[in-house]
Amino acid sequence: MSHPIQLDEFYFVAPQLLKEEVAALKSKGFERIINNRPEAESDDQPLGESIRNATEALGMEYINNPIDLAKLSQEQVDLQGSALAENKKTLAFCRTGTRSSVLWVLLESGKGGDYNDLMSQVAGKGFDLSRCVVAMKPLLKN
Repeated sequence: MSHPIQLDEFYFVAPQLLKEEVAALKSKGFERIINNRPEAESDDQPLGESIRNATEALGMEYINNPIDLAKLSQEQVDLQGSALAENKKTLAFCRTGTRSSVLWVLLESGKGGDYNDLMSQVAGKGFDLSRCVVAMKPLLKN
């Protein structure tokens, strides 16, 4: 895993996480891990259950919210939002961090954040969400 990328005070995104990396995250103060990657996307992808087991063994919270952008729904956005209701240092991951970033933009936009500013902020962190706009637009709140 590369260095987690901070999007706000408590929310960080990263590419695919390995179970061997969970202890290092715990030592950096992370309390929650959200898996936004569907199972079996690629042959080399670790099982989400192995990451769940490593996370929970260390007393951390694990949420599974797999995202396929072609089927992105308000229910998935709401699940991510519910998971983040309590302020805890959180790492959300998927294959590259893009889907986890998409969810953050949608949630922050729903709280009144300016969509264009949020998109620029995420782009400045290295995530080009332009290919995701079609999936995001129907779920924007403002």
